[in-house]
Amino acid sequence: MCGESVSGIAASRLALKSALIAVLLVVAPTADAQPARAVVDSGLSESSRALASGDVDRALLLSRDYLKRHPGDARAQVLLVRIHMQREEIDSAYQVINRAARAHPADMDVLYYLGLVTRRLAADEFDRLVRMSPDSARVHQLQGESLEAQERRADAEKEYAAALDAKPDLLEALLALGKLKRIRLGCEEAIGLYVRAESVRPTFDAAYGLGVCHTYLQNDELAVKKFEQAVKRNPSAAVAWAGLGTSLVKLRRTAEGIAKLQRAIVLAPDMDEAHYMLGLAYQASGDTVRAQDAFKKAEQLRVAR
Repeated sequence: MCGESVSGIAASRLALKSALIAVLLVVAPTADAQPARAVVDSGLSESSRALASGDVDRALLLSRDYLKRHPGDARAQVLLVRIHMQREEIDSAYQVINRAARAHPADMDVLYYLGLVTRRLAADEFDRLVRMSPDSARVHQLQGESLEAQERRADAEKEYAAALDAKPDLLEALLALGKLKRIRLGCEEAIGLYVRAESVRPTFDAAYGLGVCHTYLQNDELAVKKFEQAVKRNPSAAVAWAGLGTSLVKLRRTAEGIAKLQRAIVLAPDMDEAHYMLGLAYQASGDTVRAQDAFKKAEQLRVAR
């Protein structure tokens, strides 16, 4: 939703520090060095005091003047962002903080205010969307996501369903509602939603969700096919490899299942469920020593949670 612009005057604070160190190595400290540093700091402090006292216009002028002389100062950029936010100039705040983030990608204050500004921009855009089209599919989808984040899953399901009433092929709503149905073991409904999602566009989420649902319904042959699709679409998804291995073991394809479970553990060594299923697989193959080791590791991980 948000655009961005790039300024060509962002100098690195690290480069400024290096330059100062180089000067100090060549030139012995003098009495003039301390006053110069004090002037730099006082300019920034004066702008900060003006903002604290409510004189936002003066703070803006002082901050801009300081940045003209010290364009790479992250503290000054953050202060200017705060001033723009106080003046409700969110687009200007974003432009400043975006430049600052490019120049100072590891500065905690810069990253904090980048989060604040982008969150505000997102909220403003959502409010605008609600005003423009209060009963649109996207509004219901976003409300569903917000409710799901609050773990109000029943309310979230209603919002996702309303989104699909407005736009039956809205992929994100199909996948989100399918997941909520799957979590509460409504797998028949979830399968229908995932199949609809796959007809819109094949995704890892739909293939994995179908694999989980078919496993729950004990359709292990179908589960294997869906988990195979899932790992093909996202080879780094440990949960899908674990699901595939589990389904293969249930089909008595134990050696194949062990290999897939081992792959899951390589990708996610702390997945206790995969270690436990590997223990069952070793047990089924008659390898009791490795089975006990896997069970022990699963228990250690479970306790450590």
